[in-house]
Amino acid sequence: MKKNIFLIAIILIAVVAVSGCINSPMDNINNNMKELNTDITEGDTDYNAAISYINNKDFTSGTDNIQIAKDKFNDAEEKLSNIEEYKNDLNESIYDDYLDLIKEEVSLKKQASDELYLSLQYYTNNDISSGNSYAQSANSLMNQAVVLQGERNNIVKNNPDLFKKAGII
Repeated sequence: MKKNIFLIAIILIAVVAVSGCINSPMDNINNNMKELNTDITEGDTDYNAAISYINNKDFTSGTDNIQIAKDKFNDAEEKLSNIEEYKNDLNESIYDDYLDLIKEEVSLKKQASDELYLSLQYYTNNDISSGNSYAQSANSLMNQAVVLQGERNNIVKNNPDLFKKAGII
């Protein structure tokens, strides 16, 4: 009887594993990384759209776009938290370096979005001086984030097989 229960348990575990119901830590990281990269890309697009609207003095549309960018960067930060749960299971220090860079990049982009949102509030209230101050701060933060993004892209470029295997590229 014990043999039959043991055999059934082994078969069930094998079926679940083969069917994909049990994800490895790397599977969880890969799924979150794809969504993370999408969130960052979409956040960047909305951030840049907000800048264009500011340059055209369309502060309402700029505010709408920067709010979407803020939401995307917040989503990215949430994905990073999910990835952190599995980070210790990674066997490559390159992944750690990559994740550290992307974490700092997202943090800077969130801060830049917050600053740009504040600048829009000041522009809307015709306080151009304060708006410009916050816009300059946003620009500085985003420039720092873009440097980190370049470093992150270089890690991927220099380790294509590792990142292809992980499904990041």
